[in-house]
Amino acid sequence: MQRRRSRPAFTLVELLVVIAIITILATLATWGISTARDSARAAQCGNNLKQIGAAFQQYVAANDKAPDAATVLAGLDIYLSNNRSVYSCPIVVNSSAAEVVSYGVNPCVHRMMTDAGKVLMVDANADMIDYESLDMATFQRDVAARHYDMANVLYVDGRVERQALDDINPYRTPDGDQIRTTIWKPRIGGCSCAGAGSNGLLGEYWANPDQWAGTSWKRIEKTIDLPFGNPAFFGVPYTIPIPGTTADNPYPLKTARFSGFIRPDTSEPYTFHVCCDNAAWVYVNGQQVLSRSTGGPGPVQEWQAAPTPVDLTAGRWYDFEVRWFEEGPGSPSHVKVYWSRPSSPGRMPIPITNLRPPRGVIQ
Repeated sequence: MQRRRSRPAFTLVELLVVIAIITILATLATWGISTARDSARAAQCGNNLKQIGAAFQQYVAANDKAPDAATVLAGLDIYLSNNRSVYSCPIVVNSSAAEVVSYGVNPCVHRMMTDAGKVLMVDANADMIDYESLDMATFQRDVAARHYDMANVLYVDGRVERQALDDINPYRTPDGDQIRTTIWKPRIGGCSCAGAGSNGLLGEYWANPDQWAGTSWKRIEKTIDLPFGNPAFFGVPYTIPIPGTTADNPYPLKTARFSGFIRPDTSEPYTFHVCCDNAAWVYVNGQQVLSRSTGGPGPVQEWQAAPTPVDLTAGRWYDFEVRWFEEGPGSPSHVKVYWSRPSSPGRMPIPITNLRPPRGVIQ
């Protein structure tokens, strides 16, 4: 009796086909899970904006006027049950910040109590959206298309729509002016948003010797080319409003911090440079890139370059911080931070348009 020869369960080709099918199914399942997660985040973002819109309307009802931009960003807590998490789009990840504000407000919102069809807030990388004096590229950086290349937009009447940036872009050619008038600008004039979303860094100043602790005095600095009253070096008077100035101690300033964001114009390695009296530190995205400590009339006027350049991408905003410390009993002091790059190797002041204060800090 002839024995039947058993056939292999799978040929090599069949096995490869099965593996390919399993891989495709796994990819589809992963894509489906990711899509569902992103859809849920987009919906939660829209719900956040609806809650802010409801708080806006409650403020109007209670005060018989619309809140200004600063109040919309930081003064509606009483109507939100102190739930600041509604200001954070769930798709934005920033583990370094205790609170992330991920929406930008119309800077003329205080003129829009009854302008139902105007933009109140939008997914954004900027606190306030300047719809008059910027350009296409800056607007596209400021407004964030986080949800399938679209942004959630809150209107004054409380509705939230997911829209393409091009549909709300007041700098669009050729009909940007029409978009600006229709959905951005208040019907009743008297408000200009030119320069909204101030540039510069948040300067914080301390008169006590404890480094960056205790009561501070704050203002927006338009430069980090700062003398603190050293006419012998720079000819600029002492203007920081810190109490305690006396004839014996005309310079009580001890520590300072300058924080916010920095944006490069080109994608290349940037080197930071510091000149200071007495000590200064520079941080980019939380990483220290330069430390300098000096003493004496000569060294305090010398420059020091960071040992390692930092790779930066054009148009992207990076966390930026400069810390300064006066080591002596108090004297005329200064801190200057410049930058350089291969395409422009000489050190230069950092333009104000490349600096922004922290989110939620409005000039």
